[in-house]
Amino acid sequence: MITKTDTPLDLNLLSVFLEVYRLRSITLAADALEMTQPGVSGVLKRLQQQLGAELFVREGRGISPTHIAVQLASEISPALNDVSNAISNIKQFDPQQPRVFRVLCNEMALLHFHPRIEHDKTLGNVSIEFVIAPSNEDDMLQELSLQKADLALDITGQLSPSYKSHPVIQDEIVIVARKDHPRIHQTLTEQQYYQEKHVTMRIRRANIYAADYFTKTPLKPRKISAECDSLMSMLALVSSSDSIGSTSRSLASRYAPLFNLQVIEQPFETLPIEHVMIWHSRTDYSPAHQWLREKIQNHTGQ
Repeated sequence: MITKTDTPLDLNLLSVFLEVYRLRSITLAADALEMTQPGVSGVLKRLQQQLGAELFVREGRGISPTHIAVQLASEISPALNDVSNAISNIKQFDPQQPRVFRVLCNEMALLHFHPRIEHDKTLGNVSIEFVIAPSNEDDMLQELSLQKADLALDITGQLSPSYKSHPVIQDEIVIVARKDHPRIHQTLTEQQYYQEKHVTMRIRRANIYAADYFTKTPLKPRKISAECDSLMSMLALVSSSDSIGSTSRSLASRYAPLFNLQVIEQPFETLPIEHVMIWHSRTDYSPAHQWLREKIQNHTGQ
């Protein structure tokens, strides 16, 4: 049980404690709160003195919360989030005031949303900057947590209660080959699939090829002629070779005429490509972030 104290606790102490608890790092918490590391350490020391209990212990190169810290965080986190959301909900957002939103995204989401946002005449003086997300999901979420980004657009994944998500676009995987391919003409059998060479691209988070990620049954090893880190470079290589590649239907339809490609159905049962927008729960009721999420949602059409 947390020790009670006669001295009222400063809410600022609790806010700092929660950042350190969430990030498991005094350094990262200091960056997120725009404080110095000694400042954060001093706040923790004051809070520990008031509670009469140790909150963190050294573990390797980092820190680990004690049982008291885990209990304290679970009890105060919902209440402080409610306070933060209530204050944010009072503040008004005016798109005529200059502001830059930073949105993390994968290449598929970038190619979908960037052209639409570029031609949106209702942004006022707001700018939406799209940035390719870190390959590691934890790094991406940390950027949202540290408020280095406002929103993320990525394929679905498991999220902690600290984050919210909402579906934005759904697609499916198809095969592309150059139109004058010597052996492929609008259809492809499973046997042909394994006979042809492939230009591949990995899903960075899972470190497996996109075709494997979005098929229901495991695929056999293929003849790999090239491995790309970009969908556009994959399309370019397929257009100038006899190799085939896999991409989303929407991108294939949009860029097939440009690259002189034919779009072919997969010879395997596939899984949908589901994209969501992800944000930190502390911004859930912020009028500015609600405006941003609504703007993204308005451009989900194919």
